[in-house]
Amino acid sequence: MGLFKGMKQTKERQKAKAFYDRSATLPPGSRETRKLRSVLGNRVTAFIDLTFIDGAKRTEAYLAAAQAALAQGKSAPEKPEAACYREVKTVGGAVWVYLPQNYSDQFFELGSKYQQSAITPAAVLELSSTLAREISESLMLDHPIVPLQFLANDNASEDSQDSAESDED
Repeated sequence: MGLFKGMKQTKERQKAKAFYDRSATLPPGSRETRKLRSVLGNRVTAFIDLTFIDGAKRTEAYLAAAQAALAQGKSAPEKPEAACYREVKTVGGAVWVYLPQNYSDQFFELGSKYQQSAITPAAVLELSSTLAREISESLMLDHPIVPLQFLANDNASEDSQDSAESDED
């Protein structure tokens, strides 16, 4: 049973990569093209968000495991790495999404650095927006990808709280 599941996942991953690659070659202007690119943009946005979160969570676990291994005199575990395929939940169910490895690595690394407080939320948002703009342009999306909206919302609410507190002083 596990063998067939692995084959199905492989086919789904191949479809995800083909969907990503095909986006740039679709004829511009048609209604179907706009729809497909919109779907791809939404899926890639979810992929980016999940990869950032995964980078933060897996870095936290890695640091804890490395510290425990060091305390026990063992060697540290291998550093976590990003995947270029990810299962994303959509309204129609879960689908596999592909993002080239170099982009996956960069969003994963941003999550890792954010978790370690090595980078500010503003810097994360700026870098992720630049990367997302590159991806949007390469896929010729009508609407640019807006990654890490949850972080932007948190950052904006913290800024407004800080502003309100300084107004009270």
